[in-house]
Amino acid sequence: MKMNESFAGVATSSARVIESYYPHKQRLFDDPYAYSLLPTGWKILVRILYLPLFRKAVLAMREKRTPGGLGALLCRVRYIDDLLLVKLKEGLDQVVILGAGFDSRAYRIPGIDQLTVFEVDLPGLCKLKKKQLKKVLNTVPKHVQLVEINFDKEDLAEVMKKAGFQRDKKNFFIWEGVTQYIAAEAVDQTLSFVTSDSKKGSFIAFTYARQSLIDRTDCPEAYQKLLKFAEKVGSPFQFGIDPAQIEIFLSKRDLKLLSDIGAADYPALFLNKLGRNLPVFDGERVVFAEVK
Repeated sequence: MKMNESFAGVATSSARVIESYYPHKQRLFDDPYAYSLLPTGWKILVRILYLPLFRKAVLAMREKRTPGGLGALLCRVRYIDDLLLVKLKEGLDQVVILGAGFDSRAYRIPGIDQLTVFEVDLPGLCKLKKKQLKKVLNTVPKHVQLVEINFDKEDLAEVMKKAGFQRDKKNFFIWEGVTQYIAAEAVDQTLSFVTSDSKKGSFIAFTYARQSLIDRTDCPEAYQKLLKFAEKVGSPFQFGIDPAQIEIFLSKRDLKLLSDIGAADYPALFLNKLGRNLPVFDGERVVFAEVK
């Protein structure tokens, strides 16, 4: 498994551990599996770095290296959680988490175990997650399918069909923290699968980077540090969308825009209510759309 295949998924999961250090009433979300699913080496690292002696300095260093990156990650998790909870109550048939990494929604969201959840990612990450699930839960839960795919060589629709994915069902797709790292063609191929293999009234929540970051037309110096760090760990930003064009972008791909939010929206949505003053990277947004 290549370093960048494992780093992004595990590093994102380790960042979610930070929420457990806040008082329960101030947390954006509760994720009891963020720490327990980490590989042993990462657990030791996280345990040391987040000791009271080091935590403040570590978080300050992280903020300096990737300004607002942690805030964006934590806020997007909460926002997508809220969307999923609402739609689960309204009725879904399947949930698909694309680029799942160590996402734990299949194990912590109430009611999600009543339907099939497909966690799709690179073979190395799937194998590592399966190993950790067996340690933590003794098995991979029956409602979860870990779907291995080589995105460069395999067709998503074919792989999903073999994994038991049923066409023309009411689905909820989650595509979090992925699109900025892949080519425009790959984005279109994935969205084509979402719309062609889902029942009308299915949903997708996905994150995207502002196009102005990708072409550097509006990229403050502080955010350039984040982009350089992404390149350093083998995950350079490649794809973006102009927020002013998001509705047109989705419509051309048979999707109806329901919401498109970013850093400026999070305080009113939940940060103010929780008494959290959290810096949030405004170069990434979350879009929620419905299959037309």
